Amino acid sequence: MKDHSLDFQILRDGGISMYHKIEILEVDLEWFENEKYKIYDMNACKWSVLKAHKEIKEKLNFPDYYGENLNAFNDCLRDMYSISKKGLVIVFRKFDFLAETDRDFATGLLDIISIQSREWLLKGKRLICLIQSTDPDLYFEKIGGVSPRWNGQECFDSKRRGS
Repeated sequence: MKDHSLDFQILRDGGISMYHKIEILEVDLEWFENEKYKIYDMNACKWSVLKAHKEIKEKLNFPDYYGENLNAFNDCLRDMYSISKKGLVIVFRKFDFLAETDRDFATGLLDIISIQSREWLLKGKRLICLIQSTDPDLYFEKIGGVSPRWNGQECFDSKRRGS
């Protein structure tokens, strides 16, 4: 069986991958950087919905008219597909804090990213989201029709809990 690239593995499973260990996330981010992806890295540990939208707007360079709601996020993310890089990686560190604070918002954010990821693929670009969690048991129901999976190195519970 052919060994597929990291981006292929993540996109095959819906465009979102979860990480517990920072070291593994950092190695994968280095891979994406070497592959010429544009990376947007954000820490969600102190986010409310309002703070999330403000940081997303700033980090992703959304226009001033960004409406700071999920519909506006969807529209602005859709417009970003024309970036000149190979693709875009959105990183949400400590995403479990946001999921604990407002599960519906966190799920909505991921749902939009997953759906947009599929649309971007149809246009020849790649959109990937990496979620880092301090909680090794973080779980989401289907996002964009697909349940986000743990990355290949941490797919077993013992790998996330072991040293």
